[in-house]
Amino acid sequence: MLNSKWEVQVFLNTFEAFANWDGEKHFITMETENPKGILTIMKSEEGTFYYHRKNELYWDLREIKVETEILTDIIWAFRIAINKSIKEIVV
Repeated sequence: MLNSKWEVQVFLNTFEAFANWDGEKHFITMETENPKGILTIMKSEEGTFYYHRKNELYWDLREIKVETEILTDIIWAFRIAINKSIKEIVV
């Protein structure tokens, strides 16, 4: 469970352990409440992170490359949804 920004860093370092694999990237998809929609975080084999949002306000046309410092803030903001997704993967 993500209870601190340090734990977010650990999560990113071990992302593959919690993520699904689609043949190209590891990914976690979660439902968000504010805004209501779907957030997908992906990691390529080379270690590059991406995200994609589809919600009531906007829909990204393609995956957006993101640096880990910014991704840390995104994950921290959506930690409730990510914790829920982690629980579903582990159970």
